[in-house]
Amino acid sequence: MLLYLSSNQNVGIFDFLIKEKGFIIKKLTGEFYLKKFVIHDMRSLSHYSYVAVDLKSIKDNQNELIEALVAFKTMYDIRIIIFAEGLQIEDKLIQKLLKEKIYNIITVTTVSEIKDQVLECVSEQGMTIEDYRDAEGTNSLSRYIFKHKNIKIAVAGVQNRVGTTTTAFNLTNYLHGISAKVSYTEANNNEHLKEIAVYHEFSKETNNCFKHKGIEYYLNKQFPDDYNFNIFDLGILNISSISIFKACDVKILCSGSKSYELPYLNRGLKLIIDEKISTLFTFSTETGRINLKKLTKSKNNRVYFSEFNPNLFDGSVNEKIFKDILIDYIIEI
Repeated sequence: MLLYLSSNQNVGIFDFLIKEKGFIIKKLTGEFYLKKFVIHDMRSLSHYSYVAVDLKSIKDNQNELIEALVAFKTMYDIRIIIFAEGLQIEDKLIQKLLKEKIYNIITVTTVSEIKDQVLECVSEQGMTIEDYRDAEGTNSLSRYIFKHKNIKIAVAGVQNRVGTTTTAFNLTNYLHGISAKVSYTEANNNEHLKEIAVYHEFSKETNNCFKHKGIEYYLNKQFPDDYNFNIFDLGILNISSISIFKACDVKILCSGSKSYELPYLNRGLKLIIDEKISTLFTFSTETGRINLKKLTKSKNNRVYFSEFNPNLFDGSVNEKIFKDILIDYIIEI
């Protein structure tokens, strides 16, 4: 279901979704103080998947609007869509929205362009930071300097289903989102990349390379050149993958946090006992993190706890972790 807070002149913007996508849409038309609306109507909004806000219907000032949207994002797992017809990427409000990771913003003015952006906003992935790159492929937000070329980053798991591929994809998309030139390589035998490429409609560059939203994804354990960062998804850390893991500049080990999963972690740590690594617990509860850190942290092992993120292409959820892991290679200016 989609809730739409609309001005009188833009009330029909999302109507085509009813027929074409089978959406159920509830409209509230008029003028709103969004901050008050969020406070008073918060409980009745949990059953919506999307909330669209026409800026022409909102009477809050910019700071109040941002506060209301941040509060809304904190309380609910609902996609926020902003109808900001005619605004430019350089406008302060758009920049504030992007900094809060609100990317589903409709700014175009023609009917056909509005329809295209609406469809992108309600797609499985939605709009991402990639949609705000300029013609030269650089990010419109913070600028970064990358100190080196071809920094090789290994991402491995201590066993199956601990988020290794999701972490590798998220890290790739995080780096791409801050304007790094980055590649992903499937350096394992799982062959998940082909299935992902078909499902998400990647373009095929060569027999061994796909491309999606500006990122190149390689099959068959390739070691491409001329990138700032190369991400290698090693699958499970074992005897066959240990040599690549050790050869990389940055080493990330993914692990589950349940008691019966820790023996796999210990086994993996023994294989790389002298290596400087970052251990990333991908599914951990808040209460168990102190003990996990005590058991795992050492002078060669930095420990992190990632937030759950099922979206392969969203590098923003755990960006603080990624930034800390790569602190020696990235300068923010």
